[in-house]
Amino acid sequence: MPRSQDDLPWPPPAYRPSRNAELLAPATQIVRDREDYLGQGLRDVGRRIADDQVELFVSTDPASALQQQFERQAPQFITLHDVGTKASLHLLGALAGAAGARVQRLTIRRQGHGVALAVVQFVEVPLADGNHVRIYSTDLTADTQTRQALALVLLGRSRLGVLMIGELPAHALQSLLQPLQDAIARAPWPNRDLLLLPLASAGTLAAQAARLVGTSGIAVRVTPLAARPNDAWSFISGTWNRMSGHGAAQTALNTDIEQALPTPPVPLPEAPTMAMDLMPASSAMSGSRLSAPSAPARPVAAPVAALWADYVQRCVGVKSAVSGCIFDLGSQRALAHAGSTPPPERLASQGALLLDAMAGAARTLGLASAPPQAAISYDQQHLLLYPVRGHPGVVLHLVLQGTANALTLARMQLERITPPPSGAV
Repeated sequence: MPRSQDDLPWPPPAYRPSRNAELLAPATQIVRDREDYLGQGLRDVGRRIADDQVELFVSTDPASALQQQFERQAPQFITLHDVGTKASLHLLGALAGAAGARVQRLTIRRQGHGVALAVVQFVEVPLADGNHVRIYSTDLTADTQTRQALALVLLGRSRLGVLMIGELPAHALQSLLQPLQDAIARAPWPNRDLLLLPLASAGTLAAQAARLVGTSGIAVRVTPLAARPNDAWSFISGTWNRMSGHGAAQTALNTDIEQALPTPPVPLPEAPTMAMDLMPASSAMSGSRLSAPSAPARPVAAPVAALWADYVQRCVGVKSAVSGCIFDLGSQRALAHAGSTPPPERLASQGALLLDAMAGAARTLGLASAPPQAAISYDQQHLLLYPVRGHPGVVLHLVLQGTANALTLARMQLERITPPPSGAV
């Protein structure tokens, strides 16, 4: 459901879920021909396999393969790169969430094996001429070397590279920007436009921009402070529109974050079925007309959203719980959320990926199938994936803090919490 971006924390919290779950989620596809297998789309990188998933099969390292795809397809795209912050994925989530859409994933897989090498997240923003612009984040899932190489490819081949810069002292900022400065100095560097977007104090950015320009001739702009996601998007889309020059109406981006993405179509719900009251035999015929007794008044069921909201609120009330989300496993759609961060979209997507990976492992090992559930412990944090009784495919993803005893106690308390009746939802 669309939401106001003013309610989102900015800059975002530093919480970061495990990167491994996305790489462990297999996706087996039956492909028709070589073009499908290699994922060489006609307009952009990757072969779409779902509304929010694109795959690219490669035979070389991911960075080289992605660069070859960009050279072949020549797509126009924007890259968001974090420097001392974790804001890029948050901005993608704000863009998608405003329209009730989802952040998409480009999964780069090993050709012949299907092993995921990297997962890049993005959104597609439509243009008036019917085309679209992808906005990629370099906060991607991969090993460190691959992640750094892919970030430089995404920045170097983008039409507009955006550096989202957090609160950093001058020496730390210069150190983090040094790999990018070195890459620009090593020709070729196709990108000619960089935007420095400060999320905190911007006192030294002018000097850093001058260092990035060097003798390369690229244009480096510094924006005012972006205090909200809407500000960040306004600066990015406004820069894109000015770069388009004259006749930009057909290729302009909407500068309002609430209107940038269209609302995805909502599938029509199935009509509710209700048992019909059978007429008594004695009153089946009255003259030449059928007469039916008046139906008794039926109680009105509480709204589905309210039932799930009440249930997840009670679940987050267990000892040591800090955040919880009820989600549909098949669609990864969040049904209700309570508590603090992580947000519901991330809890739903990461929970589904974890359960999918566990189900794949169970099938490979020949283990008996069972309702999906998992308990994962870190040092002082725990994740609990708990199937909701009476609702197949609906799962609770709960985040807990504390010792391992907190996880055991939470599972015992959850057993005593009654979920909504299956007939009501």
